[in-house]
Amino acid sequence: MDSHRIEKILLTGGAGFIGSQVARAYLQAGHEVIVVDDFSQGKRERLPAGVRVYKANICDQDRLDDIFSREYPSIVNHHAALVSVRESCEQPELYWQVNLQGTVNVLETASTAGVRKLIYASSGGAIYGEAEVLPIPENASANPISPYGESKLAAEKMLWRRDGNLETVVLRYGNVYGPGQDALQNNGVIAIFSHTLLHGKQPLIFGDGSQTRDFVHVRDVVDANLAASKPGVEGIYNIGTGKGRSLLDVYLKIARNLKVATLPLFLPHNNFEVEHNVLDVQRARERLGWKPCIPFHMGLWETVQIIVSNHYQKYASV
Repeated sequence: MDSHRIEKILLTGGAGFIGSQVARAYLQAGHEVIVVDDFSQGKRERLPAGVRVYKANICDQDRLDDIFSREYPSIVNHHAALVSVRESCEQPELYWQVNLQGTVNVLETASTAGVRKLIYASSGGAIYGEAEVLPIPENASANPISPYGESKLAAEKMLWRRDGNLETVVLRYGNVYGPGQDALQNNGVIAIFSHTLLHGKQPLIFGDGSQTRDFVHVRDVVDANLAASKPGVEGIYNIGTGKGRSLLDVYLKIARNLKVATLPLFLPHNNFEVEHNVLDVQRARERLGWKPCIPFHMGLWETVQIIVSNHYQKYASV
């Protein structure tokens, strides 16, 4: 982003794991930041000082209209969403309502308010389905196998059908991990494995553990959002590492970090989860000037150590 251009940026889902760290980075870059969050998943304590906060649900069109008419942001960064693949299979209608209709509401309000750019946080881990080629490029067929992936893809398609001069950027994230991820919200296998082991329980792996994921550190994801916010940037970009890691290998690395010998419990594979997902990030390198910078072994160690520290602080205060 042009360091001399100060933007007013409205961030939906800004109290979430990723959104709060994007908000902090925008503030540090000198921008004015407005957070919209209903706090069903987001946490107020994640928010940095200096942001203006509105409690609102993106499914409430009138409330969005009121906020936008007060603020008139130049950029909207849309992270508000429901993100559990498993839950989406149990409550598909809810996921369509929030992830698709909620995005329609944000887009319509942004267009009316004269927003210059919309950045949409999508899912490279869910929308492609079982890809024929790895790593997966952005022009690969998208065949999601879960309601979550279907809702995110439908929202993407809707964004490209809009009229007007709104610059649109879609960031398709891999498996984002890092400090601040909450295992209790049942998202983020690294946080879930660590939390389960720290409580003396046996973690679950659905399948034989050979399934692969593209784990990208949240600080690299934040940098991608900053790059996407530059004037003139548009298009779809995978945000990952281009490297796949098996769930069993990741589990064993976490267990070694925690110095435990507990083996996971292997259960039947879930038919709503892809076997292999690795993202081709060459387009982001070439057009955004972005690349993943945090090595997995360093990011994993940092993440696990912070989870351990938080765990013992919590129980020391009881």
